[in-house]
Amino acid sequence: MTASARDKKFCQQSRVTVRPETVWAAGRYIALAALCILCYSNSLHGELVHDDVWAIVNNPDVRPGSSLRNIFSDDFWGKRMADNTSHKSYRPLCILTFKLNIVLGGMTPLYFHIVNVCLHCTVTCLLMHVCQCHVFENRHLAFVTALLFTVHPVHTEAVSGIVGRADVLACLLFLLTFISYIRSV
Repeated sequence: MTASARDKKFCQQSRVTVRPETVWAAGRYIALAALCILCYSNSLHGELVHDDVWAIVNNPDVRPGSSLRNIFSDDFWGKRMADNTSHKSYRPLCILTFKLNIVLGGMTPLYFHIVNVCLHCTVTCLLMHVCQCHVFENRHLAFVTALLFTVHPVHTEAVSGIVGRADVLACLLFLLTFISYIRSV
């Protein structure tokens, strides 16, 4: 077999056919992510305000030199859980993401906001996947549901405020848990 015949045979075997519904599905995910970015792009250049200051700037657990062990024994604001003045809110995953933000990008608020918007995009696309595969028989209803989720004003505080990351992470973990449960049944 000649080299050109081998190349032609390889190309025919490795040719991927792209179905229109696959392109349409990818386009919907891209449209949802773009809409998320469009909706929350105005918050990207915001500062650390209100609770962000207490949860990030004043929280000793998110500083690069602090022990990871403290994250699991302190509340969301960096106080010992046993302390009488502790808020008793326990969100170690959120604090770990804050710490990772600081390690990778310092205290620059832009990077915190980018992570929140990316998490909201991820949750929105995951919601459409869940609705499409497990809730609705009509994929258009799944898209409309995710579209409404994307632009609904109730998410403004959770996405635009850095401490709202705890809510976005909770939604992400819920959807992942739901998918795991459905797959195990």
